[in-house]
Amino acid sequence: MSRTILCVDNADRVSSVAAAIDAEETFEAVEATTVEAARTALDERAVVCVVTGYELDDGNGLEIARAIRETAPQTPCVLFTDVSPGAIDTASFEEVLLEYINRDLPDARDRLTYVVDDVINHSAQVGFLKPDDEEERLDALASYDIDELPIEESFDRLTDLIASHFGTAIAFIGLVEAEAEDIVACHGGDWDRLTREDTICTHSMLQEDVMVVEDIREDKRFSENPHLSNLGIRSYAGANMTTPDGHVIGQVCVIDDVVRTYDAEERRELQQFAETAMEVLELRQSVLESRAAPAEVGQ
Repeated sequence: MSRTILCVDNADRVSSVAAAIDAEETFEAVEATTVEAARTALDERAVVCVVTGYELDDGNGLEIARAIRETAPQTPCVLFTDVSPGAIDTASFEEVLLEYINRDLPDARDRLTYVVDDVINHSAQVGFLKPDDEEERLDALASYDIDELPIEESFDRLTDLIASHFGTAIAFIGLVEAEAEDIVACHGGDWDRLTREDTICTHSMLQEDVMVVEDIREDKRFSENPHLSNLGIRSYAGANMTTPDGHVIGQVCVIDDVVRTYDAEERRELQQFAETAMEVLELRQSVLESRAAPAEVGQ
């Protein structure tokens, strides 16, 4: 099975870059010569890596990298250029790019295919976008004494009810920490923790409304994620658990192994279940704090 690599550079250079990529039998190069054309390619195709020059006719390689972060943040990016790092906005470079290769090096093209293969298989790039209020959101999550709250049975009953209501194979409640999502209750699966790079909730929590993915295989954000495939996930719907202060700390989700659609009423109902989960959490936290208050006064 070939892996699609998007090669972006000026018209007089892009063919040689694509030829180097196509020399690897498992790679298939797709060419783009502008930032705009690259954005279109990212929208239309499932790309597993992007190789881009720095100086482009309508922008630069950093704009390509930012486009990746906006549309497919799990996709690694390689800057292949003769522009030295000192002439590049290195602050942005460190934020959005995984690898830099000087194309003037004698073995640059051989190194390019090696690096592309390596970053696809062992990418250390940040694989998810974070909410604008990430620091405050994590503080809000930490304010709940999850380990001390007796929420497991309540959440287990709630996920059983959700799965029965929607007729899905799996329903779960997850709290999204800095690097992973803790699954605090799950009907139909033995899940306890998923990295944020692998969970769809990383994307769902960024949306104000319920997020629905009717067919994972047809969504370029997730179609190349082997972890989701191994879990047998075909469709997904997720609703935000939002604190009274407006911070999204978790998700209530339904998952199935078949293609599913959710109409407006079903989305509203899933959001209500998420609000119920948040109310349970709030109530348990209030009870815990009220029990602790007399002890603190007597000390």
